Amino acid sequence: MFTLLCLLLQPVNAQTGPDAAAAAEAPWQAPRLVDLPVDWWEQFDTPSQQALEQRLEAFTTAAAQEVAGLDGADLLAANKQLHNLRGQFDLLTAARRIPEPEAFEPVATRATYTLDELLELRAQWRDLKKRQRVPRLRLDELESQAALLQRRLDSLLSKYAATDESAPERILLGLQRVAVRLEYEAATTQARNLEGRLAALENQYQRMDEQLQFALGHLTVGPVDWAELDAAAVAAQALVAELTEKLADVQSQLLAVVSSAESGRGLGLLRKQQMTRTSAQLALAGLREARLEALTSWLRLRSGTAEFDFDARQAMEQRDALVKETARQVEVWTAASQTTILSPAPGTDPTSVKNVELAHAAAQETIALIDEINDAIDDLGLLREALTAAQVGMEHGLRSIQAWLSIVVGEARSLLAGYLHFTLFHVGETPVTLGSILKMLVILVLGLALSWFIRHLLERLKDRRQFAGSPAVYTLGRLLHYLIILIAIFAAFSSIGLDFRNFALIAGALSVGIGFGLQSIVNNFVSGLILLFEGSLRVGDYIELETGLRGIVKEINTRSTLIRTNDNIDMVVPNSHFMTTQLTNWTLREPMARFRIGFGVAYGSDKQKVREAALAAAAKVDLVVKHMPSRQPDVWLVDFGDNALLFELLVWVSQAGVRRPARVRAEILWELETQLRERGIEIPFPQRDLHLRSGFIR
Repeated sequence: MFTLLCLLLQPVNAQTGPDAAAAAEAPWQAPRLVDLPVDWWEQFDTPSQQALEQRLEAFTTAAAQEVAGLDGADLLAANKQLHNLRGQFDLLTAARRIPEPEAFEPVATRATYTLDELLELRAQWRDLKKRQRVPRLRLDELESQAALLQRRLDSLLSKYAATDESAPERILLGLQRVAVRLEYEAATTQARNLEGRLAALENQYQRMDEQLQFALGHLTVGPVDWAELDAAAVAAQALVAELTEKLADVQSQLLAVVSSAESGRGLGLLRKQQMTRTSAQLALAGLREARLEALTSWLRLRSGTAEFDFDARQAMEQRDALVKETARQVEVWTAASQTTILSPAPGTDPTSVKNVELAHAAAQETIALIDEINDAIDDLGLLREALTAAQVGMEHGLRSIQAWLSIVVGEARSLLAGYLHFTLFHVGETPVTLGSILKMLVILVLGLALSWFIRHLLERLKDRRQFAGSPAVYTLGRLLHYLIILIAIFAAFSSIGLDFRNFALIAGALSVGIGFGLQSIVNNFVSGLILLFEGSLRVGDYIELETGLRGIVKEINTRSTLIRTNDNIDMVVPNSHFMTTQLTNWTLREPMARFRIGFGVAYGSDKQKVREAALAAAAKVDLVVKHMPSRQPDVWLVDFGDNALLFELLVWVSQAGVRRPARVRAEILWELETQLRERGIEIPFPQRDLHLRSGFIR
């Protein structure tokens, strides 16, 4: 100890030449506890053992002299801290000793490897991986400790600087600064030693991993005792069956304990841990059986006695599923075993205490079993790689590419299945996974696609002459669309586990929704259905609303109806509007309509010429019906106006004209004015007779 302290007390700034010799002969002055500089540690940080011992002697002597000046409680505290200093110096001495190098087993290097040799190499690889766990944890602990000690040093330095040199507390703070700094140096030294050890382990691990990859690519089939493999498989199956029966017995014992009110807590803890241990034993036996199956499959594949067919691929998928399920169970078993270990004995009853001790022992055994389970899972992963490489290596040409693609697709499917079965949330007791949501979306998309396909077929059906302009085709398409979408919605939500058999709940939910804001939407939807079934409004009809809006019905949708005016403007009208207001449908039953065009001529005009002019004007308009005897144009004298004789030209207009009333009226008025002017018939202006009384001018 004194040797190390003397070494620590040696100055850092060494001199050379004559000055160094003079400095060596001068006595070294130990730093005083009441006057410790900030960089006091640099005087102690020296590799010389002899100098350390000398400085330790000088420092402890000087520190003891300063401490001797204290009295009472301060003297006792200072002596205790001075003794603690000597212990910290001993710890630092031990940490500075050069650690022995790690001992490693030589890595086996061969030109080829059998499968057993590969698994043995993998076991050594796992052992190296495990040997790194404790040093890494210890390194993290030391780094956290060093950070904490550094904060304590900063705090002590602040207090030390704020304390008067004559105060006894100054000496105590100085001793604490030295002690904490020694502890900090010991922690950082141990951390450096651990880093070196971990570097050596990592280097050996890399070498082992390289050799393992080489071995995986240079596997060969050694002597095989098929009878021994068959016997081992039978024994593995028997062990699984035996442990299955044992697990059922343990479950019965646990049920009996839970059902009994007189059973103590210790017995229940023991039975639960025994069931956990038996479950781990059964899982380990199943993994070892799967490991033996994989090993046998590889041997048969490489020896040419079997092929990697559908059964072999299915067996590989079953082993993968077993590994995933066991890995999930391992987390549960680990947590249960750790809880058991931390559980204290209930009371002082000897039986309960003994049961808890047995439960603790069973928990320790379970944790050891879990370690073996992880090793078995790792072996199965290695065997899977070997089987995959063998499958690809046994094929040639395009078949090797096909085999490789098959493997890639299988792995991608397995990986995707893991994500698809991830539970996002629960609806009641039904788990909703990513896969179920995707399935629901696929069903909805298929429903929409089917609806679009059927409506597309109906649209093509409308192109035929016998169905041209038939509103029934559009109505059928809309109704089929609603029906298919409704069925798709029910099927989609049923696919994620929602039960739609209880229609009372659904009706209640819909009633609440309608009452709280869906009235307008439901009203428009029902109105649209009534319009489709009733037939009073169809796609292609020319309609007029109370507001004066005129146009052709283009679509009757769920919420609204699309009307296109003659100005090519699309107007969206809610369906409920047609049920509550007056609607004029110009083409509901008859495609033609009669227009009345009023006009006036001057008094004294020849009525027969007026009739001839009006009929001639109607004949020149293309949209006017002329060749139907019952619907010929006609001219009526309807009234005697203030300034003119009032006539009406009555014409029947074709379906195209009905949809363009303004155009028809404009064309008729244009031709009517032309015919009246050619015949010299006057169209009068408004006239007023003004009578002046005599004397008005005066």
